[in-house]
Amino acid sequence: MALADKHHCDTLDLIRALAAGAVCISHLRNLMFVDYRSSAAMGLAGKAFYFVSNYGHTAVIVFFLLSGYFVGGSVLRQVQAGTWTWQRYLTERMSRLWIVLIPALLLTMFWDRLGIALGGGSFYLGTEGTFDQQINVASHLGGATLACNLVFLQTLACGTYGSNGPLWSLANEFWYYLWFPACFVLLRQRRGFAAFAAAALALATMIAFPSLLSGFGLWLLGVILVVLERRFAARSVRTGLPWFTLASGAAFLAALVCSRLFLWSNDWAVGVPCFIFLRCILWENVRLRPALLSRIAIRFSAFSYSLYLTHFSFILFVAAVGFGHRIQFDARGVLVLMSMLVACYVYAYTVYLLFEQNTKRAQRSIQKFRFVRATPDSVTPHSGSRGSIT
Repeated sequence: MALADKHHCDTLDLIRALAAGAVCISHLRNLMFVDYRSSAAMGLAGKAFYFVSNYGHTAVIVFFLLSGYFVGGSVLRQVQAGTWTWQRYLTERMSRLWIVLIPALLLTMFWDRLGIALGGGSFYLGTEGTFDQQINVASHLGGATLACNLVFLQTLACGTYGSNGPLWSLANEFWYYLWFPACFVLLRQRRGFAAFAAAALALATMIAFPSLLSGFGLWLLGVILVVLERRFAARSVRTGLPWFTLASGAAFLAALVCSRLFLWSNDWAVGVPCFIFLRCILWENVRLRPALLSRIAIRFSAFSYSLYLTHFSFILFVAAVGFGHRIQFDARGVLVLMSMLVACYVYAYTVYLLFEQNTKRAQRSIQKFRFVRATPDSVTPHSGSRGSIT
C-alpha cells in the first residue's frame, strides 16, 4: 500500500476484481466439482479450497456497498451541483446495464440451447445435485422470460433467464438505482409533480418487492460512505502503516471466516464489517503499489461486470458436455480449475472488448439526440461507477 498520490482509488478496484473472481470461483466449484462430503481422501489443501471457494453470495454484498458508494455518490454530486436530470441519469444507467446484459442473455441462450441439444442431461434438468443449478433450464428459455429479464423483473415476476442464475442481483441493482434518486431528489427539492410521482413509484415498488429491501439497506451503506467522506476529510499525510485499515480488514476477514464456520445467513453480519473496512480505506487514503499491481487491479476491475454476467452458462456447458458429471478435486481437478478459470476470464474479456468497453461511446451517441442532452458534471475523486457490479 502507498500514500495517496492519485485521485482514483485503485484499492476499490482491487476489491471489486477480487469479488468478481470470488463469484466465478464459487460457481466453478459448485458446478464442476463434487460436494465436500462426497470428496474422497481430501488433503489439507483440498479442505482449504472448499472453505475459501464458497463466497459468491458474500461477494455480491460487497458489490452492493461499492455500488451505493459510486452510483449513489454520483447522484449526490449531481443534485448538489444542480446538474441532475432523470433523462441523463437513466441514459447513463440503462446504457451501462444493457450494453452487457443483452449480449449476455443471447450468449446464455446459445450455450444453454447448444448444451441441451448435445445431451447435457442432468446438469440442464437440475438433477445433478449441485446447489447452484436446480431448475429445468429449458423451461426458462422462453421469450417471456427473456423480456422479463430485460426489464429487470427476474426473481420478482419470473425466473432468471436460462441457466444464468447470477442475474438475480442485477434486478436488485436496477431497483436500487431507481429508488435512491427518487427519494433523495424529492427530499432535496420538495417540489414538482415529477419528483412526487417518482417517489410514489419508488414507494409502491418497495412495497411490491419487499425481498429487495435488506439489500437496499446495504446499498445505502455505500451512500453513507460518501456522506462520511464529505464531512470528515481524508488524511492528506500518513506516516507509517494504515493501522485502521489493517485492523478493520482483519475484522472483515474474521467475519468472512465466521460466516462459513457458523453458517451465518444474515448479510449484515458481513456487510457492516465490510462498510467499516471501506470507510477506513477511504479515510486513510490507501492506494496500491507497486504500479504494476495498480494497473492489474484496474484492468481486471474494468471487465468484472462482463465476467459476472457471462461465466455461469459457459461453465455449465463445459461441465455438462465436456465432463458429463462433477469430478473430484484432486491433481486433475486442480488443473481443470485453473484451465477453466483462465478460459472464463479470456471469454469475459472478449465480451468486454466487444461491448462493455464501448459504454461511453454508446452514451455519447445517445446523448446526441436533442431529448437527452447532458450537462457536464463536476470532476470529483472516485467519480463514475467502477465499483459496482455494473
